[in-house]
Amino acid sequence: MTEVYAGRLSDLLLVRVHGRSSAYLAASRASRPGIVEACRREATVPDLAERILSRTIYAQSATRIAPLRELVQNALDASPRGAAIDVQSGLGGTEIIVTDRGRGMTADEVLGDLLVPFRSGKEGEDLAIGEHGIGFFSALEIAPRLEVKTRTRTEGHLLRVEPLGKGPPYNDFAWSLRPLPHVEGWTGTSVRLLLDEPISRSVLASEVAAAASFVDPAVARIYVDGVLINVARTRMRRVARAQVGGLHTGPMGELSIWVGRGDGALPHVTITQRGLLVAVRQDLFTAPELSLHRDLARAIVSAGFGIVVELPAEVPLNKGRSAPAAHAAAAVESALIAAFERFVLHDALYDRELLRAVDHRLSSVLDRLLCAALAGQPTQPAAASAPEELTETPRTARAATILPPPLSMPPESERRQKRPTVAAPEEVVRFADALLDTPALRVLSIDDEHEQHPRIVTLRHLLVAYRAGTLRPMGEPLRPGLTYVSLDDPLADALWRRLVATSAAAAAASSQDRRGRRVGALAMQRIDRETLLATAKAVPGVDALAAAMTVLEGIDAAISIAAELTPSPVSVHQDLYGPDEMAHTDGSGISVNLASARVRALLVSVLQQDDPAAFGALVDLMLHEKTHVSLASYVPHANAEHGASFYRRKDLLRRRLLEAMSKNIVGDPASWLPAARRGLSSVCLPAPDLLAATFQALPPVAA
Repeated sequence: MTEVYAGRLSDLLLVRVHGRSSAYLAASRASRPGIVEACRREATVPDLAERILSRTIYAQSATRIAPLRELVQNALDASPRGAAIDVQSGLGGTEIIVTDRGRGMTADEVLGDLLVPFRSGKEGEDLAIGEHGIGFFSALEIAPRLEVKTRTRTEGHLLRVEPLGKGPPYNDFAWSLRPLPHVEGWTGTSVRLLLDEPISRSVLASEVAAAASFVDPAVARIYVDGVLINVARTRMRRVARAQVGGLHTGPMGELSIWVGRGDGALPHVTITQRGLLVAVRQDLFTAPELSLHRDLARAIVSAGFGIVVELPAEVPLNKGRSAPAAHAAAAVESALIAAFERFVLHDALYDRELLRAVDHRLSSVLDRLLCAALAGQPTQPAAASAPEELTETPRTARAATILPPPLSMPPESERRQKRPTVAAPEEVVRFADALLDTPALRVLSIDDEHEQHPRIVTLRHLLVAYRAGTLRPMGEPLRPGLTYVSLDDPLADALWRRLVATSAAAAAASSQDRRGRRVGALAMQRIDRETLLATAKAVPGVDALAAAMTVLEGIDAAISIAAELTPSPVSVHQDLYGPDEMAHTDGSGISVNLASARVRALLVSVLQQDDPAAFGALVDLMLHEKTHVSLASYVPHANAEHGASFYRRKDLLRRRLLEAMSKNIVGDPASWLPAARRGLSSVCLPAPDLLAATFQALPPVAA
């Protein structure tokens, strides 16, 4: 191309609106003004093109992050997998250059796609998401003057855009396109923004990171002034997935939730698509009936974890690319709820530290319900609903499918007896119980005619099938009457590991019982720190346990000072008040169950690595027991009071502690950790059986 093209952006928009863009681009320079004038005569509003242009540039993004995200997105869509994308600042912060190494653009693509609003050359590309969004024009809001250098294998072009008239905002822009000399072996596009207001390198890096830090480094490596910024995904783990769409919207791919903590994993909720920012949300769930989902998500974020919801590329976004399109919003929300519940279940099954760190009550209830369901005990199942079929099958075939029958509702008296012993509000128990009856697991059932029937069933169904001996992992030979679960699903894999581990533990326990092991061999009465050191100093790990008790005493002291309460004696015990109880109070002192796996994991995490999430869980545990203590003087049986008044009181103690810390009335208990573990050679806690054997001769302590 030897001809220099030039014109106004409003002219390109006008001929596009009137369906004459092809004729305009094919016409000579002399005849183009005539085409534009004919379109203006047909327009009902003379300055319609200028109005649309202004709204396209100035009304779609609220921050500078959106235009930067658009430029990075264009570079991603143009680049081969694994390529590098460079963002550089220059001229004292008044210049930003975004460079990709893609295939470049021809003159027709620059004029027909890049500079025409509401049109995209990415239509029909599976992995491209730039289709009719805010577009390249959004860059003109932060940089009214820009240059684009682009080279294909056969040609190169230089595009310049400059504002017309006074502004900002500007009513129109002039553009020119001229040829560039061919450079052998180099293809790609470089966009140079000339800013009116300078931007520092650190701010540019943070804003590009906000827009693209979750992009998979295997897809592209994004550098800002030579520093790799898309590192968030490597700091996080994918905790759950769920399909988006259904009968009304059609399938729209798979939504995934990622959780992590550390560099790049900021403690907030981020919605992304292909790793690019869509929105930052204050709350992951807003509906009133999802209050427990919301509280748990808030607890995760408050513990320093970041939550990323990655939307599938098939989900359409609104014009500003700040949320899913209206017709897809309900399907996305439904998939998000399902994925979050799968995450809660998975962490309960796999016994990860995250869930028990941010809400020990919910994780304890879930663990109790899972153990009860594995043992075949009734656990107040929710009203059973028919599992959703993955594939449409005739009614007769569905009837023949071998699936475990739904459990019947036990009598009210039995349900009360089987409630988890852990202290938790009734709504937490109901929420945890409902998770067992949420259709979440894919199975394949084989009927007597050897026909296969894929289904989505509840966790409770699988537990019944396992106890009946009809559950098998996928990969074994298919036989009639059996149900097969694929271990490729992380949730199913976690369940299978739990089932196998539980069976092995039960077999070992049975063997030990046959050798004469007495029930309650791990039980130990409440022991204070001085008695522990005086009596069991030789037991390995007692020094670490004493240090942990010092930490607990420090937390109690801080709460007591903040709430104007008397400090409570802190002790440890083992298996005195039920297998699920992490701590107990008799109205005066607080005793922690050292036989609880959760308590041991929290104490080790705090002593070993100053884990803030684990420390926060210990503070919550002590607040819980301190609330019992504060109520013991005027509320009978404080250990059984878990109604609304109890949790209001607990929240009051929490607020007073935070206020006292903010006013330096009390120090941050976490700051005492180095002193508590000074001199420790190991943070391993003593084995429960050794402690129990050491203190067997001590007189019993009344509950």
